[in-house]
Amino acid sequence: METHERGDGQDRGEHAVQPFGVACRSEGEWTVLDVRGDLDVYSSPTLRHHIFDRIQRGDNRIIVDLEHVDFLDSAGVAVMINGLRLARNSDGTLVLVQPGDQVRRMLRLTNLDQVLQTFPSVEDAVSLAPLGGGTITS
Repeated sequence: METHERGDGQDRGEHAVQPFGVACRSEGEWTVLDVRGDLDVYSSPTLRHHIFDRIQRGDNRIIVDLEHVDFLDSAGVAVMINGLRLARNSDGTLVLVQPGDQVRRMLRLTNLDQVLQTFPSVEDAVSLAPLGGGTITS
């Protein structure tokens, strides 16, 4: 399992933000990216690198587990949309697992909840998510 973290010592408000990290693992034919920390303009390049690297390796079925992500901004959303596009162009897909309240609100406000499929658990995503195919053009 690979993990990459960003420990910049930032303190936002009353509590220190946990360092950003991405851990990669396999679940059957799926690659699971366990994301931890705020997914924002500073950390999104790390997630983008992991998604693009995995797809280039031929792992075109990607699950992004957001259970430990409390904050998502437009840069993080853009990474997931671009990852979905790249995965679909390789006959795969990218889905989200366990988005928190703030993440769900962000997806709903931008209507991206209609584009990015979400699942309550990795197990549900592995068993229920479509295997991919097709292309997207937005």
